[in-house]
Amino acid sequence: MNTNKKIRQTVFTPRVMGVSFVFLSLFIIGFFFKTWCGVQCIRTGYELTGAKKQQKDLQHMQKYLTIELVHLKSPQVLAEIVKERFELTTPDPKQVIIIP
Repeated sequence: MNTNKKIRQTVFTPRVMGVSFVFLSLFIIGFFFKTWCGVQCIRTGYELTGAKKQQKDLQHMQKYLTIELVHLKSPQVLAEIVKERFELTTPDPKQVIIIP
């Protein structure tokens, strides 16, 4: 057996260390960027879900308010409100003046 074989030793020169540091830094920055993008995607999904729920609630409220408006505009309700709040009554036939 040949015992004179040289065992190759890895030498870390400043250039190799610099290149390794750059690649490691880029890998770590890429990892953090990918993680940040994932978190932003999840956060946007939650915001979208909240906005959809708010839209549904607002549509329900609009429907309710439309029904209430139609109810308040009805002649029966208007007559009742006029009698209660303003204490107005239907005029007697003597009080009615017909304009030709």
